[in-house]
Order: sequence, then C-alpha cells, then structure tokens
Amino acid sequence: MQKIISWNVASVRARLPALMKLLETERPDFVLLQEIKAEEDTFPFFDLKTVGYEAVISGQKSYNGVAILSKEKLSCVATKLLDEEVPQARFVEAESPSGLTIISVYVPNGNPPEKDPTDKTKLIYKLNWMDALNQHIKGLLNAGKKVVLGGDFNVIERDSDVYNPEAYRTNALMVPEVREKYAELLTLPIINAIRLKNPEPHTYSFWDFQMGAWPRNLGMLLDALFVNKELTENIEAAGVLKDVRGWEKTSDHAPIYLILKD
Repeated sequence: MQKIISWNVASVRARLPALMKLLETERPDFVLLQEIKAEEDTFPFFDLKTVGYEAVISGQKSYNGVAILSKEKLSCVATKLLDEEVPQARFVEAESPSGLTIISVYVPNGNPPEKDPTDKTKLIYKLNWMDALNQHIKGLLNAGKKVVLGGDFNVIERDSDVYNPEAYRTNALMVPEVREKYAELLTLPIINAIRLKNPEPHTYSFWDFQMGAWPRNLGMLLDALFVNKELTENIEAAGVLKDVRGWEKTSDHAPIYLILKD
C-alpha cells in the first residue's frame, strides 16, 4: 500500500505544527505541498527529517512554491514548466525508487488585479501554464511513466463543486476557457481518484478564511490527485481529510489523500 497526500498549506512555516501532526497521524508515503511560500534556506528540511521525511522543493520567497515529501529519497527531475525569465515556483517533479513519477502543482489563480478588473494578463498566463502541463503529462504517459499528479488546480470543474456557482461564473476558477483547458487534461489516460471515490456533489477541499466559510460549509473543490488510468483498480481509497480544516492554525485547504494497492 502507498498513501499519498496533497495539501495546499498556505505557508509551510505557518502550518508547520499542523503539517507535523498530519505526518505523525497519517504516516503517508508521499506528501505533495502547494503554496509553501519558502525558499531552500527557509524550508523546514530538518524538522521533516526528524519524523522521517526527505523533501524536494521548488521554492519562491513569500509566494507560490511546491514541494514533495517522501519517506524514501527522491530524484528531482524538473522544477518548471514554462521557459520564463522570472519563473513562478508552481511545479516540481520527482522520481521515486519504486518507479513513480510524482508531480506537485499549484496552478495559477488567473483573476485580474482588483485595481484593473479588465486586465486578462493573469488569465492568459494561467491558460498557457495549464496547456504546458497538459502537454507535459501527455508526454510522460506516452513514455510509459507511472504518474501521480496532485495539487491545487484552481479550477471549479462542475457547478456542484462550489457552494454558489452563480457567484463564480466570471471568476477565473470557473470561466469556460479554464474549464475547457482542464477538460483537455481529463481526456488523457489519467483518472482523478478524488472524483472517482467521491462522486456525490458538494465534496469540498477549500473553505475561505472569510465569511465564516468553514462553519457554514461554503466550500469548493479545487484540489485533485490523478494517477494513470490503468491503475484504477489499485485505488483502494481516496478523499478529503476534512477534519484537518478545523485544526488550530491550519490552512484554508484541507488535505486530500489517495491509497494505492501494490
């Protein structure tokens, strides 16, 4: 059995006690982190090592950042998708000794700055980034790789994935062109284990810190864990560790998990 967790921690240093608690209670084999908001010199490598985890990261000061934690030593393969002069730390890919290609992603939000709601620069960047991800995953699958792809995709795929879809029709989480780009990913021979094991509507992984969203269950599903379609029968369980959202000093996302049979 292999247990894989993905979690947007909204600052790994701020959530370190919660992360350590999660590692000690769940004992996952791999953890995919997003929005770590830390660089190499501020990432808690030592703390994680004390509880048995190695880490590879793509870090950025104060913003973005992704990481993969593992009980076994990983080989880092890549830390970016786009050829950018100033890259955003949103992608990290590593190989495990057992032959898994593990990828943690933090897809851009894409919404315009408040001062200029007509500016589509960030939306265009999001679409380009998603297209690059789709092409990369397609290449890995064509090469016969066993892929675990997880993270915060910043897409509301279906109306039932958000508490009030009408409030998000023009939001970059949900506009048609973003949904279409996400749908292209779904045409590949991969399967979202969270969707597979939780087909009922209103399964959420994110509750904003504002508006009393958590106690009122005003949530949305933004996070996903994908594996090769041929591994579908190996998916023992998958879901949202919803209780973690109620922990003290936790993230606005709850971790999601996947258990794969050997």
